Amino acid sequence: MKVKKWLILIFFILIVIVPFITIPVVILSTGKVYKDTYYAALSKQYDRLNSINEEKVILVGGSNVAFGMDSELFYELYNKPMVSFGLYGSFGVKVMMDLSKTNINKGDIVILAPEISTNALSLYFGAESMLKATESRRDILYHIDRENIRDIVGASYEYATQKIKVKKTNEEFDLSGIYRYDTVNDYGEIDKTIFPREGNILPTGYISEDVSYDYAKIDSAFIDYVNEYNKFIKKRGATLYYSFAPVNERAVNKETVRDDTYDYYDYLVYSLDCEVISDPYDYIFDYRYFYDTNFHLNDAGVVLRVAQLVRDLKLATGDFSKTEVTIPDPPEPIISQQDIDFTLDYTDSNLFEYEEIENGRLELIGVKEEAKSLENIILPVIHNDKYITSIRSGALSNLENLKSVTIPVGYRSIDNGVFNGSMNLKEIRILETSQDNVAVADKLLLGVSDDLKIVIVNATISDFSTGYFWSLYRTRMVKEEVE
Repeated sequence: MKVKKWLILIFFILIVIVPFITIPVVILSTGKVYKDTYYAALSKQYDRLNSINEEKVILVGGSNVAFGMDSELFYELYNKPMVSFGLYGSFGVKVMMDLSKTNINKGDIVILAPEISTNALSLYFGAESMLKATESRRDILYHIDRENIRDIVGASYEYATQKIKVKKTNEEFDLSGIYRYDTVNDYGEIDKTIFPREGNILPTGYISEDVSYDYAKIDSAFIDYVNEYNKFIKKRGATLYYSFAPVNERAVNKETVRDDTYDYYDYLVYSLDCEVISDPYDYIFDYRYFYDTNFHLNDAGVVLRVAQLVRDLKLATGDFSKTEVTIPDPPEPIISQQDIDFTLDYTDSNLFEYEEIENGRLELIGVKEEAKSLENIILPVIHNDKYITSIRSGALSNLENLKSVTIPVGYRSIDNGVFNGSMNLKEIRILETSQDNVAVADKLLLGVSDDLKIVIVNATISDFSTGYFWSLYRTRMVKEEVE
């Protein structure tokens, strides 16, 4: 009996006590891995929030804020300082509401503008992403909701494991693209002087994802939380308004969107205790005003969004003065030249089906009958002297024999559900050198096997795992072994 008790004690020490002690030691001893990444820019938004004690406007949301606000222009048009408080969808909007409470005072205006997405309109909390974001500023974690502390503890093991891998393999983040600490200015916004966003870089102008104004997709717990948030703000002598994130016109159903936005607006007005100051339809912009996702604006689009928000805010506060601002014409999309590797043995391009998109580019939309038996595919990059730059949703779906797909350099976007139903697919090999060059969305791996791996060939897992959407698939990623 005594031996059994000793065994139980030893087991408890090994399983519970040792990891509990080891994880903090690993986290502290492996240094600051994410200090130069986009995650770390949260500290800039947090510091600006807490540095302004005069009456201010705080815009709370996800990455649509960092990519869709210009505080200097806002001040010119509204004469109050703006605090941009939204950086990354993987944090969740809830935690941004929680952190904003650290400096909301009498006379402040808080505008909540979450993206039209499942995570944003729920109580989702990205604990692992928050650990990366606060690596150099753990004091920020003091202000998260108590309910999320256990999430932080639960994510610590995976976070520590990642740090060990980064150190062990000497992986370096590719910090040449837009997603890095120094592209975010002290306002907490993408700095157009450091990284100009001159046009839409997506081959089809949008990413195929579920951007639906279906109010049934709004989590009721989120509504309740916003109403509690409103009570807190009122007690501080401030005011909460609800507005909307910009949405790419090509990502919505044009036939039903007007009626859908009416119903969406009505539901929010009925459900929320705060005032809804905007019409969601007014925030559906021409696709040419976007940059690399359906919610990220380019430099011209930012001006359009700021002007619309200021108009809405003025009306809500009884200010009927005209908003004098010149809205830039929508810029033409930017199509980059592919750096094709002609040494690859591409699968015959005649085995696939295509549709021509902007600037003579092609989108791969399906496979022909004779290709359905293939086990391994290296996607072609040229067909009839035209570049192939994107893959449409369902293009490689329900292929029972397919085991491996290689996506070469040159593909700029991969839609959601491309491989849906191809349940024997074991690997997707990515040849791009940086996650900045190829856009995906939040349901890329819809309908695939749980053991499918994303093989990173010419880049590092560290680089891809910090991508705006690629980070969602980090646990699937493996680095191709070099023989």
